[in-house]
Amino acid sequence: MSLVGSMVGRYRVLRLLGEGGMARVFLAEDTTVGRHVAIKALLPEYSQHATILERFMNEARAMGRIQHPGVVDVFDVTMGPGGELCIIMELLGGATLREHLWKHGPFAIAEALPVMHQLADTLAAAHAQRVVHRDLKPENVFVIPDPLGPRIKVLDFGIAKVLDAQNVKTATTAQMGTATYMAPEQFRSAKLVDHRADIYAVGCLFFELLTGKPPFGGRNLFEQMSAHLGQPIPLERLPPELPAHVRDLIGRMLVKDRDQRIGSMSEVTAALGGAAPAPSPPPAAAAAAAPRDRSWIWALLAIVVVGVGVALTIALT
Repeated sequence: MSLVGSMVGRYRVLRLLGEGGMARVFLAEDTTVGRHVAIKALLPEYSQHATILERFMNEARAMGRIQHPGVVDVFDVTMGPGGELCIIMELLGGATLREHLWKHGPFAIAEALPVMHQLADTLAAAHAQRVVHRDLKPENVFVIPDPLGPRIKVLDFGIAKVLDAQNVKTATTAQMGTATYMAPEQFRSAKLVDHRADIYAVGCLFFELLTGKPPFGGRNLFEQMSAHLGQPIPLERLPPELPAHVRDLIGRMLVKDRDQRIGSMSEVTAALGGAAPAPSPPPAAAAAAAPRDRSWIWALLAIVVVGVGVALTIALT
């Protein structure tokens, strides 16, 4: 049953915007204040499925918990006329990062760095609220054109993990996420995944933003998993003109051992905000600080000693 033409609470549904595996998204009008909103409605066949209902509500809770411009505003959660669970949310104009990459190719560095900073700052805000996204990929980042530069919104918190939630049930061996962007530890268990898996996924996104392709690929799940677990980070594929501290940052985000990975999205945000490694000392200072090579002194002493020895030998003879 289509919601077009019906009322969902005070919202008049105008037309279908898109459809996914479990939900449809509609354009609607708030009849009280006259603004347009988006309604994400769970498909009726899933309305009795407890796990999917919980995931759908989890998305609304996660987005409502994070107060940040990079996260879609949620206005309400209500039931549709056919019993569909509906999330009423901010209406966005633009395209996903995936669509942008398909249409325009990789971002220029000057355009990429502000987008990367916004994405890092958004995830830092999510992690501060103990929300781990777990499925970051170009399809889940929305790019909004703006005269001052593109703005981003992070979408689809449906499999987000709220670390202090007591009602989230995740099987120890379950795999949640998209293999192309999953951290090595995420292939092993979703139960133990924390914010560092998002850091790895964002590192993959940064890499793809700059090169047009993700750092690790494969023809199937096994090949993708093997690449994430064993292949070295292909930093040589990044643009040569990329600032050295950004190249280093992406490398630190993609470290396979999560205990050695950069520790927080706040650190990523700081680095992208202009923080760079301490500058190398100038040549004069470096020369002054470096230990002096004194091998020539020993060579001269050796020559003197040999010369004295020869002279004494001649004199004695």
